[in-house]
Amino acid sequence: MASFELLIDGRRRWKARSEDEVRTWLREYCDEHAADEPDAAHVQIRCLSRLAWLTGGRLVDRDAFLREG
Repeated sequence: MASFELLIDGRRRWKARSEDEVRTWLREYCDEHAADEPDAAHVQIRCLSRLAWLTGGRLVDRDAFLREG
């Protein structure tokens, strides 16, 4: 099972164990920053597989997490 790192401006801010945790964090971030960054444009989500220590993981589209319910 993959885990996720959430980065803001390239700096790690939080680690999630599931897609639901990512979704929750991202929604809260968008709510908190509705005035200055409503689209969470500076947030990157990196999917970490078992080989992430070797590959660095892969970036995933944050819009997919914002759309899903």
